[in-house]
Amino acid sequence: MIKVVTDKLTKLEEELHEKLSKAVSDDNKIKIIEAAEIGEVSPSKVSKLVRKLGFDNFKQYKLYFSGQEMNLEKHKKSNEIERLMRFLENFESEVIDDFVSIFQKYDKIILFGLGPSFISAEYFAYKLATVSDKNVTVTQSEDFAERIADEKTLLIVLSVTGKFSSFHPLFQNVKKNGSSIMLILEEYVNTKEFHADYIFHLSKFSQGDALLPFEKTRTVFFIVIEEIIAKLSALNPSN
Repeated sequence: MIKVVTDKLTKLEEELHEKLSKAVSDDNKIKIIEAAEIGEVSPSKVSKLVRKLGFDNFKQYKLYFSGQEMNLEKHKKSNEIERLMRFLENFESEVIDDFVSIFQKYDKIILFGLGPSFISAEYFAYKLATVSDKNVTVTQSEDFAERIADEKTLLIVLSVTGKFSSFHPLFQNVKKNGSSIMLILEEYVNTKEFHADYIFHLSKFSQGDALLPFEKTRTVFFIVIEEIIAKLSALNPSN
């Protein structure tokens, strides 16, 4: 079912919708990149607009406003490429700003991950060394993290689902040392049992329950890492 909702659009969105609806009416083969150029916005802005109007994608929007018949099929489960495209279309830069503002408060950073998330943490540490003078350590050893953590430390734990291993002992012990904890999860999970000071859920699009945590990709981590590095580089051009 399609329900077109226009009463929640902002003034700018109304103007963009007016331009695009006329454009697709005149040319029903127009592509989203061309539509973005007509509206003088990014393709992601076009995607957000059509979803706000009640359409799944620009193709549906185009069919509807060009007067063509729509064949509404049941939405198929996204593959990894589609999932990442949806993540990028819904990406909000505020998470980068929030991370950086927290990161700047601490002298010592410990990056912690298990399995493939440890590899992501290693890459993150390598990139941070190029844009920051902070003391950055990466580990997958809870004992080591607990020994070096102190009141000037931010422990950053990377995990896709938070289910690979229990982080409770690690969190309790670094808390005793006065450290702060940031938990970065790719997928949304209920985090009421995680006693972290900061929790980020990077994506609302999961990879599917059939995959075990170590089988899931870490692509979203790397995308976010690059955005963080770009932000820090802009703030610290001398590094």
